[in-house]
Amino acid sequence: MSDAEPLSDLEVREQSLAGVRDALAALQQVPAAGLDAEKHETLREMTEDASALERALSNEADQLRDCDSQ
Repeated sequence: MSDAEPLSDLEVREQSLAGVRDALAALQQVPAAGLDAEKHETLREMTEDASALERALSNEADQLRDCDSQ
């Protein structure tokens, strides 16, 4: 068992956001031109979902920062 302090809500959001940004960057590197239509659509949907998740986590982190600064 670790003696490390548990992460704050903001730290958890920031770590999640970093992971989502890494995943989004990886999705954007997939050479979609070589995919058939179905796989291209799947990749597009995954990229859109990851972008939406990035925005949501970013907004949550910003709100938590605002609460911490007050």
